[in-house]
Amino acid sequence: MITTGTRLSEEPLLLASSSPRRIETLRGYGFPIVVSPADVDESSYDSLPVGERVQALAELKARSASAVAPEPPYWALGADTLVALDGEVFGKPADEAEARAMLRALSGRTHRVLSGLCALDRRTGRVEKALSETSVTFTAMSGRELDWYIASGEWRGVAGAYRVQERAAFFVERIDGSFSGVVGLPLHAFYAILSRIGYPIP
Repeated sequence: MITTGTRLSEEPLLLASSSPRRIETLRGYGFPIVVSPADVDESSYDSLPVGERVQALAELKARSASAVAPEPPYWALGADTLVALDGEVFGKPADEAEARAMLRALSGRTHRVLSGLCALDRRTGRVEKALSETSVTFTAMSGRELDWYIASGEWRGVAGAYRVQERAAFFVERIDGSFSGVVGLPLHAFYAILSRIGYPIP
C-alpha cells in the first residue's frame, strides 16, 4: 500500500460510510476524505437481486450523504457489501447468535461476496456505479474454532460476520475474484468509476 501522506489527488472525496476498513484503505492510498456516514434504511431494496441491491444501496448512501454535507468535496462515494449463499443474503449480524449462525452456514462452503460502489459528481448529479463479485471458500470450522472466532469479536459490523483481512483468513481456503472487494472496497472497480466520472486521479 502507498504510504499514508502521499496524496494521489488534492480533491477530497465525501465518503458515505463509517467503515474503518474503507476509511483506512482510502487514507492509506493517499485519498483525502471527508467521512459522512449515510443514515439510510438498508432494507429499502431487499426485493432486488443481491447484485442490483448493493449498487442501489451504494447510490442511496452517496446521495443521502451528499444531501446534507457542504461542498466541497465535489465527489461522493457510496459502498455496500453483502454475502450471498444459496439464495440467502447475509448482512451485518445483529448479535453473537446471528453471527454464529452465519458462520455455521458458511463453514465448508463457497459463498459470494458482492460489493457495490457509486461515485457521484455532486455538481452535475452524474453517477457511475460498479459491482464486484468474488467467490470465497471456507474450510470446515470446528466448534472450537467457531467459538474462538466469535470470542474475537471480529464479526461485529461486517457482512457475513467475518473479516477476511484479519483472523478469518485462517479459515479461507480459496478466493476467486477481488480480495479488496471482500474487504469492502474493490480497488479496481473503485479506480474505474473515479476515472469515468472525471475525478482527478493519475
